[in-house]
Amino acid sequence: MKARKKSYAKDLPRRLYTFFIGYDDERSAPSLQKFARANGFTTEELLTFRRHGDFERALRECNEIRRDYLIDRGLTKRFDASFVKYLLDGEASEQQSEEDSSLSVTLEVLP
Repeated sequence: MKARKKSYAKDLPRRLYTFFIGYDDERSAPSLQKFARANGFTTEELLTFRRHGDFERALRECNEIRRDYLIDRGLTKRFDASFVKYLLDGEASEQQSEEDSSLSVTLEVLP
Protein backbone atom coordinates (compact mmCIF):
# COMPACT_ATOMS: atom_id res chain seq x y z
CA MET A 1 0.00 0.00 0.00
CA LYS A 2 1.45 3.35 -1.04
CA ALA A 3 1.72 6.09 1.59
CA ARG A 4 -0.22 9.21 0.76
CA LYS A 5 1.83 12.40 0.51
CA LYS A 6 0.75 15.16 2.88
CA SER A 7 -0.38 18.40 1.32
CA TYR A 8 0.38 21.97 2.30
CA ALA A 9 -2.02 23.65 4.69
CA LYS A 10 -2.32 27.42 5.14
CA ASP A 11 -1.84 27.13 8.91
CA LEU A 12 1.43 25.18 8.57
CA PRO A 13 3.73 28.25 8.88
CA ARG A 14 1.94 29.31 12.07
CA ARG A 15 2.16 25.76 13.49
CA LEU A 16 5.88 25.62 12.66
CA TYR A 17 6.56 28.97 14.31
CA THR A 18 4.47 28.04 17.36
CA PHE A 19 6.37 24.75 17.72
CA PHE A 20 9.75 26.50 17.72
CA ILE A 21 8.79 29.46 19.91
CA GLY A 22 7.12 27.21 22.51
CA TYR A 23 9.81 24.51 22.56
CA ASP A 24 11.00 23.87 26.11
CA ASP A 25 13.04 20.71 26.46
CA GLU A 26 16.15 21.06 28.59
CA ARG A 27 17.91 18.14 26.85
CA SER A 28 17.47 19.06 23.19
CA ALA A 29 16.89 21.94 20.78
CA PRO A 30 13.95 22.52 18.44
CA SER A 31 14.44 21.24 14.90
CA LEU A 32 12.60 20.81 11.65
CA GLN A 33 12.95 17.03 12.04
CA LYS A 34 11.19 17.09 15.43
CA PHE A 35 8.40 19.24 14.01
CA ALA A 36 8.02 16.88 11.05
CA ARG A 37 7.76 13.77 13.24
CA ALA A 38 5.29 15.46 15.60
CA ASN A 39 3.04 16.43 12.68
CA GLY A 40 3.20 13.32 10.51
CA PHE A 41 5.49 14.72 7.81
CA THR A 42 8.89 13.77 6.54
CA THR A 43 11.58 16.43 6.51
CA GLU A 44 11.72 16.13 2.73
CA GLU A 45 7.99 16.85 2.45
CA LEU A 46 8.37 19.98 4.59
CA LEU A 47 11.27 21.24 2.50
CA THR A 48 9.13 21.01 -0.65
CA PHE A 49 6.79 23.55 0.98
CA ARG A 50 9.53 26.21 0.81
CA ARG A 51 8.03 27.37 -2.48
CA HIS A 52 5.20 28.88 -0.41
CA GLY A 53 6.37 32.32 0.68
CA ASP A 54 4.77 32.20 4.13
CA PHE A 55 6.35 28.83 4.89
CA GLU A 56 9.78 29.98 3.69
CA ARG A 57 9.58 33.07 5.94
CA ALA A 58 8.45 30.97 8.92
CA LEU A 59 11.28 28.51 8.29
CA ARG A 60 13.90 31.29 8.23
CA GLU A 61 12.50 32.73 11.46
CA CYS A 62 12.52 29.28 13.08
CA ASN A 63 16.18 28.87 12.14
CA GLU A 64 16.89 32.13 13.98
CA ILE A 65 14.87 30.94 16.99
CA ARG A 66 16.88 27.70 17.04
CA ARG A 67 20.13 29.64 16.79
CA ASP A 68 19.12 31.88 19.71
CA TYR A 69 18.03 28.81 21.71
CA LEU A 70 21.40 27.14 21.18
CA ILE A 71 23.33 30.30 22.08
CA ASP A 72 21.34 30.78 25.27
CA ARG A 73 21.88 27.14 26.30
CA GLY A 74 25.59 27.42 25.57
CA LEU A 75 25.99 30.63 27.55
CA THR A 76 24.14 29.22 30.58
CA LYS A 77 26.21 26.01 30.32
CA ARG A 78 23.16 23.79 29.85
CA PHE A 79 24.70 22.69 26.53
CA ASP A 80 28.40 22.28 25.84
CA ALA A 81 29.53 25.65 24.49
CA SER A 82 32.15 24.10 22.18
CA PHE A 83 29.55 21.86 20.58
CA VAL A 84 27.11 24.77 20.17
CA LYS A 85 29.87 26.74 18.45
CA TYR A 86 30.52 23.75 16.17
CA LEU A 87 26.82 23.54 15.26
CA LEU A 88 26.53 27.26 14.59
CA ASP A 89 29.73 27.32 12.51
CA GLY A 90 28.33 24.45 10.44
CA GLU A 91 25.10 26.35 9.84
CA ALA A 92 27.01 29.48 8.84
CA SER A 93 29.21 27.65 6.33
CA GLU A 94 26.15 25.85 4.91
CA GLN A 95 24.34 29.15 4.41
CA GLN A 96 27.41 30.70 2.84
CA SER A 97 27.80 27.81 0.39
CA GLU A 98 24.13 28.18 -0.60
CA GLU A 99 24.65 31.90 -1.20
CA ASP A 100 27.89 31.31 -3.11
CA SER A 101 26.26 28.76 -5.39
CA SER A 102 23.85 31.37 -6.74
CA LEU A 103 26.61 33.62 -8.03
CA SER A 104 26.71 34.05 -11.78
CA VAL A 105 29.45 35.78 -13.74
CA THR A 106 29.24 37.03 -17.31
CA LEU A 107 32.41 37.65 -19.27
CA GLU A 108 32.53 39.60 -22.47
CA VAL A 109 35.58 39.30 -24.69
CA LEU A 110 36.38 42.50 -26.55
CA PRO A 111 38.39 42.41 -29.78
